[in-house]
Amino acid sequence: MHWNSLWMNMGSEYYEDQTIVHEYLLFHYGEDHEFLLNGLGPKEALHFPTRCGKLWRDLEGLRRHRALDLGCAVGGASLELSKAFDEVIGIDFSEMLIEAAQALLDSGSQLISKKIEGDLTADVTIHLPKDSHPERVAFRQGDAMKLPTDIGQFDFILAANLVDRLPDPANCLKALKSFVSENGRIAITSPYTWLETFTDKDNWLGGFVSESGEPIRSLNTLTKLFSPDFELEKRLDMPFLIREHERKNQYTFAEATIWRRL
Repeated sequence: MHWNSLWMNMGSEYYEDQTIVHEYLLFHYGEDHEFLLNGLGPKEALHFPTRCGKLWRDLEGLRRHRALDLGCAVGGASLELSKAFDEVIGIDFSEMLIEAAQALLDSGSQLISKKIEGDLTADVTIHLPKDSHPERVAFRQGDAMKLPTDIGQFDFILAANLVDRLPDPANCLKALKSFVSENGRIAITSPYTWLETFTDKDNWLGGFVSESGEPIRSLNTLTKLFSPDFELEKRLDMPFLIREHERKNQYTFAEATIWRRL
């Protein structure tokens, strides 16, 4: 097995678990009260996939024909994008996440389980987002490192919390350039949680000291990777909340950057 494939298979096993799938379904489609105990908690961190699916807004001259949600998980951002784009393709490496996204797309609603405490759980019904257009969305299982050329080009590509889960993010992003249409955009969000479980340390985009003693940050590496074909158009901080159980959430800040093709 190729070294990169080995890393991808080891890291991706995390997402082939029904408990994790339900956590992500809740993360993408859960209502506020599922995350905030008695109304307590950071409301600004809710609905992260929906906010990612709105990153195209206020981008000058952006056409809204085709969008790609790369690393789409269970499809919350894809469905948000369907409100604005004629066609949306969502691709994820995890078969279980894609199956869950497709099941919700087909049924319109789904009964999932959320953790309460220890082994205690409760059932929750999730629904397709209001005003979304599921008929515009197609989900596909695929490898971000080896995108099929037949998918064509896109006006907007979203890679939400993906780059620090890839075996070779630099090569992925270099290849992704060819899938962007004229004046199209690539939107990347990431907390830059570099872990050798997913990415060999030699392939980290940031979070280390170079041989010359310079601290390397991920945003600087992204800028070098996209230059001179793209320019950084927008940067913002995006908090998000992943529920683990009734009294524990993961509270994280992603950095969002939007790159315009020149």
